[in-house]
Amino acid sequence: MKALKIILGLVVVVLIAAAVITMLFLNNINQLTVDTVQTQGTQLLKTDVKLGAANIELSQGKGSLQNLTVANPPGFSAANAVEMGAVTLHIDPQSLLEDVKVIKEISVDGAKLLAEQKNLKDTNLQALLDNIQQDAASSEPVETEAGPDVRLMVEKFRFTNGKIQLKSAQFGEREISLPTIALDNIGDKTKGLTPQELGQAVVAPLLQQVKTAVTAEITELAKDKAEEKLKEKLQEKLKDKIGGEAVDKLKGLFGR
Repeated sequence: MKALKIILGLVVVVLIAAAVITMLFLNNINQLTVDTVQTQGTQLLKTDVKLGAANIELSQGKGSLQNLTVANPPGFSAANAVEMGAVTLHIDPQSLLEDVKVIKEISVDGAKLLAEQKNLKDTNLQALLDNIQQDAASSEPVETEAGPDVRLMVEKFRFTNGKIQLKSAQFGEREISLPTIALDNIGDKTKGLTPQELGQAVVAPLLQQVKTAVTAEITELAKDKAEEKLKEKLQEKLKDKIGGEAVDKLKGLFGR
């Protein structure tokens, strides 16, 4: 499930975009945030990215994004690959005038991810990962109005109540609850991190947690499947040797 890092990376990209916009002190900042997230997200993933609303309050040093969705790539179901109900961030207003902009906390709560397997090797998340890798290889660094060298620091990152819906022709459907993921002091206030560096610093530990949860679930499913097939083979062999009627009586005797 390596491809899950694109979903978690998207969270970082969206929040970075919102944070950078807050630095610019522009009018109509909420609509600008929505437009930026949708435009950059769609270009990055090559599928529709929608943001329902944004509420950035510079004077209070806080902001929120509502109803962020990422559509499945072509060739998969019409369901969304990602749905995020609430993304919030708290900004240090004083740092907006400094070289390093400090985001005091980023919180992603209740994210829903869809891992859809079309065959043995093709998944929707891998398709999204391929899209972002192609974009990274072909695009040049984008200079924003805030300048070409934006430096950021995140004091707290929290990913809570996340769930993954697994859909596979082999295993059917299964839901996995992700553990709370907490990261602190990403970058520092002296030199900070570029948006790209910040994304890498967040994605690696998040990916490890998600891979652990998904791998454990798939291993358990495969184990159950193997045990079921073994029982079926044993029953068939017993039927061949002692007859189907006798096997049925034995199963009834042991309640199986």
